[in-house]
Amino acid sequence: MIQELYEEAIRWIPEGSRVLDLGSGDGEFLSNLTRAKRVSGEGVEKDPEKLARCIERGLVVHQGDIMDGLDQYAVSSFDYVLLLGTFEELNDPARALEEAFRVGRSVIISYNNFGYWRVPMQLLIRGRAPVTSAMPHEWFNTPTVHFFTVLDFLSFCARMGLTEVQSAYFNARRRVKFLSRLRAEYGLTMLGR
Repeated sequence: MIQELYEEAIRWIPEGSRVLDLGSGDGEFLSNLTRAKRVSGEGVEKDPEKLARCIERGLVVHQGDIMDGLDQYAVSSFDYVLLLGTFEELNDPARALEEAFRVGRSVIISYNNFGYWRVPMQLLIRGRAPVTSAMPHEWFNTPTVHFFTVLDFLSFCARMGLTEVQSAYFNARRRVKFLSRLRAEYGLTMLGR
C-alpha cells in the first residue's frame, strides 16, 4: 500500500476514537494513528514476528487470526475497525464484516482493485495472471484469496446492507479521482450500516 492511502485513513478517524486494527502488521500504522489522533487503539496480528514488533512499539496487539480474534470483544467496543490490506486475504469476508460491525460502529477497508487497467491488459495480451505493484505475487504464492474490482466490492457491500460513507482511490504514485475504477490500484472505503 502507499503512504498517501494510510494518511487518508488517518484523516478519516476523529481524535480520541476507539480503534481496532485487524491485521496490524508491524504496528507502524497503528502507532502513527495513535500519535496523530490520540486514539485508544488495539490490534490483532497472527504473525509472531510482526506481533513482537507491535509490542516493541508499545502497542496493545493480540496474537490471533482475524476471524478468531474478535470473539474476545463486546458489542460496540470500538468506534472504528480497520482492515487495511487484509480484506482480500480473508476466507470469509462476509462473516468478517459481520463481526467487525458487531464490535465497531464503522469499518475502514483498503483493497486491491482487480479492475485496474493493467490487470485485464496483462490477461488479454500476455495470457497470464497479472502481476502489478499492488499485486506483486504470482498466482501460486499470492496471499490474496479473493480478486475483485471496485464495482464487485460495492455490489458486495450493497448485498450486505452496508453503506459507503467515504471513499478514496490511489495508484502507486498518488490519489486518483478521474476514472478511478480503471486507473486506481487501491481502494479505501469507510463503511457504515
